[in-house]
Amino acid sequence: MEVESMDDVADCLLSVAWNIFPLLGKPPERPENRAEEIRGFLVDSCHDAGMRAREWAAVHGAGAEADHRPFLRLAEVAADTNLFLSMVSGTLVADQERVHRRWTEIEGLIREARNLAEGVTEFLDRPAALA
Repeated sequence: MEVESMDDVADCLLSVAWNIFPLLGKPPERPENRAEEIRGFLVDSCHDAGMRAREWAAVHGAGAEADHRPFLRLAEVAADTNLFLSMVSGTLVADQERVHRRWTEIEGLIREARNLAEGVTEFLDRPAALA
């Protein structure tokens, strides 16, 4: 997908959110289910960033490529994290060492996603971004 505008960025983020929890949306969170908790955070982050990016684009237009990068990285990290979550929950033969490695990767990605989500929110909350 070639991204030329903040509107394209919004489409990308909303698509990632949709692909994590399609059709019926997020299921109710169960406190004991870390994978659902992570997926819920990813969907909320991508959906919020996507909707707000669309609002930003309506006011500011396409935006610069540098403005798009953190949004696109958030979408990429969310998609990768969802893939790894599928890998740890959908194994036919559990290899505990591999599952442990994947969870280590997932936790690193979720830290990055939280940082990106905070950065995107800060960008969108700047007075210049809202004007």
